Amino acid sequence: MSKRHLESLLKEELGSVNDLIDRKIIKGLSYAREARRHKFITARLRQLHKQTHPSWLSRLGLRTYTSA
Repeated sequence: MSKRHLESLLKEELGSVNDLIDRKIIKGLSYAREARRHKFITARLRQLHKQTHPSWLSRLGLRTYTSA
């Protein structure tokens, strides 16, 4: 499966989870399970995006330093 295809599937799943969360909020129901699923999907999208689109600093050949 290509990264582009995976990204489109994840975005589609995210949209359906968002719709379900909205419906549960309107009905006044708990949406904790859906919130965890939303968090997982967004984290996966972020990870996938980092792999395919490096930061502008790394494209320039510069290193980023973090303080320990």
